[in-house]
Amino acid sequence: MKRKLKYLSVVALLCSVIGLALTACDETKCSTSGRPSPQFNFVEKSTLKKIAFDTLTVVALNAIHGDSVILNKATKVSGATLPLSYSSNQTTLVFNYSKSLSDTIWITHTNTEHFLSMDCGIIMYHQIKDVKCTSHVIDSVAIINSEVDINEKENIRLFY
Repeated sequence: MKRKLKYLSVVALLCSVIGLALTACDETKCSTSGRPSPQFNFVEKSTLKKIAFDTLTVVALNAIHGDSVILNKATKVSGATLPLSYSSNQTTLVFNYSKSLSDTIWITHTNTEHFLSMDCGIIMYHQIKDVKCTSHVIDSVAIINSEVDINEKENIRLFY
């Protein structure tokens, strides 16, 4: 009887350790999946080579929750991952290159809830439908990949 009790104790301990290990894996999966956001790349139109800005600030305009600084005076920026709105089908981003020079980008998209897991909950995937911009510094814009999900890839290319 003692042998069976000892065997059951070892099995229970192993099950507990395995359960904790699996839970840790799920937590890692939640943090690595993050928030699906489009990848923007900045390219010189004539050479198609990436360019970098000395400093760049990006502000998301939001009438309901107020404006949010997404990127604050970042240096040597040749691309950025910037979030899209969950609550609206249009996201407005202002790219400030200096105090007096900026461009505004309007991204029209659909939002689709995606169930990740019981532990992680729901994340939002986006389908980019259209992108428009002012042309103070930006020459043009192209949608490279319209699907915004957890796979990190270029979605929008800004030509300068």
